[in-house]
Amino acid sequence: MPTWAGYLVITGIIVAGTCVGVLLARPLVLKIFGPEPGQNELITMVLTVGGIFYGLLLGLVAVAGYESYSEAESVVADEAASLGTLYREVSAYPEPQRQVLRQDLIDYTDNVLTVAWPALRRGDEPNGGTAIVTRFQEHLLAFDPPTTAAGILHRATIEQFAQFDQDRRHRISATTQQIPPVLWWAIVAGGVINLVLLCLYSVSSRFAHLLLGGLLAVFLGTMIFLIATLDYPFRGDLSVDPQPFERVYHNVMGR
Repeated sequence: MPTWAGYLVITGIIVAGTCVGVLLARPLVLKIFGPEPGQNELITMVLTVGGIFYGLLLGLVAVAGYESYSEAESVVADEAASLGTLYREVSAYPEPQRQVLRQDLIDYTDNVLTVAWPALRRGDEPNGGTAIVTRFQEHLLAFDPPTTAAGILHRATIEQFAQFDQDRRHRISATTQQIPPVLWWAIVAGGVINLVLLCLYSVSSRFAHLLLGGLLAVFLGTMIFLIATLDYPFRGDLSVDPQPFERVYHNVMGR
């Protein structure tokens, strides 16, 4: 679904659950705690301690998610740079090998932009690019350098291809990285506990209680949405942009 719809769904569910909890808990608060004047102070103490640890958890996970997102952008840029350098090196080959190798790289870049990236944004893992890379490798290794200079260029091209293949594998690995499920359970459980404690407050005004609970729920939903978005850097509208490949495709390959 679109990013804005996902945000509304996550935040709406949390806000609705909080409001229902506040309305259901108000008649039970006096039965559970009695008419004790200091019951709010007791809940505040527990909520403060739990909120501190839960806030640290959310902050650390959000920072880790942002670092993972930045790393994904970096590996995309590295792969595109290696691809551009490889294209320039094979451009020095004699014909007909030059045209064959360049066409393989053009086909790979076109596949990344028109097939792989849209599939990654949908959550799929396409593997069509592997066949093109294998075809390029076969064409590259089949070349027999006729001169010493061509042999030096050929060895440098093979080394550059190895670098490109390594960067490509790093990018593929980055598409599968995600927060461990046990950490998501801790995030959900901590959020539920904090909202339950909020529902146990004794507030004379129902509207004020709902307003305070709703504001906290919106903040909590925003943080969880942010973490969920950063958890999948290649999915959705806010995914990593393929602009480095587009620059290589237009500026280096002239397409």
